[in-house]
Amino acid sequence: MEKHQTHNVLKADYADPKVDQLLKHTVRNQLESLLKAKLTTAQRQQALTQSFVNAMALTLGTTVATHAQLTAAFEAMYDQAVQSMSMAELSEELLTRQYISPTGLVMSPYNCRHTIKDIYRIQGYARGIDKAIRGMLSHKDSITILYPACGPFAPLLLPLLSYYKDQNEFNHEQIKVLFVDTHPGAIVTLRQLINDLQLGEFVADIIEEDATVYEPQESIDLLVLEAMQHGFTREGQLAIAKHLVKFLTLDGWMIPRSVSIKGMMVHGETEFNQQWKDTQYCHSDNLNNSALQERIELGELMRIDKSVLLKMEEIELEDDIRVVAANRVTLPTGFEDMPARILAVYAQINTFDDEGLDQYDSGITHPRPDMNFYVDAQPKELEHTHFVANSGDTVQFYYQLSGMPGFVPVKV
Repeated sequence: MEKHQTHNVLKADYADPKVDQLLKHTVRNQLESLLKAKLTTAQRQQALTQSFVNAMALTLGTTVATHAQLTAAFEAMYDQAVQSMSMAELSEELLTRQYISPTGLVMSPYNCRHTIKDIYRIQGYARGIDKAIRGMLSHKDSITILYPACGPFAPLLLPLLSYYKDQNEFNHEQIKVLFVDTHPGAIVTLRQLINDLQLGEFVADIIEEDATVYEPQESIDLLVLEAMQHGFTREGQLAIAKHLVKFLTLDGWMIPRSVSIKGMMVHGETEFNQQWKDTQYCHSDNLNNSALQERIELGELMRIDKSVLLKMEEIELEDDIRVVAANRVTLPTGFEDMPARILAVYAQINTFDDEGLDQYDSGITHPRPDMNFYVDAQPKELEHTHFVANSGDTVQFYYQLSGMPGFVPVKV
């Protein structure tokens, strides 16, 4: 999508305005701050920076932080970031605009602000990015990082850069970052946040452009990308990665190094409800053994890494629909309860080295039920969205790149 097109969105495509909730939240926080002390701009910026540094100190520390410690630190970081967002004085339109681009959902700044407090998503990426940066700078004087679809808070890098600056780990001569986002509200907020964090020295550029058409002029050493939702649907992770991977240097790395999307047939009540009744929070560490044994794993539906992306070929269908072939799966036989099961699709992410995210660690790896996938059963009313197969059938999965991304199963 060209830059000027991002502004030509019909009012009907906007998300329901929820600006009042955000404004009440930020006003309340500001009033609470004023009751404690008359904060100057410098004091507010210092509190913001310190919250970012504290969250990363826990994330990168050699001592394992508790869930409660991480929750408190990330909530503080979120509260301070939202205060900075309020200083950007976005209009209601820019704050809440959300629409479908040619390659997926473009979330509003309002709706994607919560990413910065998704503890284990940030942790898995920050620890991986940190290892990648240290690895590269062990044999290079400087690196250029490209961060497309960065959103209003650029949460995978700005906390890390704040920590590096505070600890005198790396400086702006060693690390330069290109930030790219297609949403004008995200760009305005990002500029405000970078200014408040006083991290401008690390910024090579901030570009308002669709990441699927943006072409960097510099050589890229590290491509950092997270534009995912659960089940690998809705957002344009694959389209963006496929376009930008070719701009990496020969020895350049993409973060995440690999994404494995898998399928399983499950009993919904057991998988999504019963196994979590006695746990404090959803996480791969808290998976229930009996629930795991009850699953029927189908295997890998698709794997995405640098080499796969460079070789990936698109298939063009009518109406400008573009897909890529994923994997074939043979549905298992011998399970009498198969008609009562549903397909669930989940991701396992390796960000770098041994860092990453497993199922249930984050919203982006949470298994997504597909209620249109029937095995050994017939829907009451067959619609074009329903897929019906039998045990023993071979299913070819395709991944739709254009419109609303997601998997399309076809019987072989």
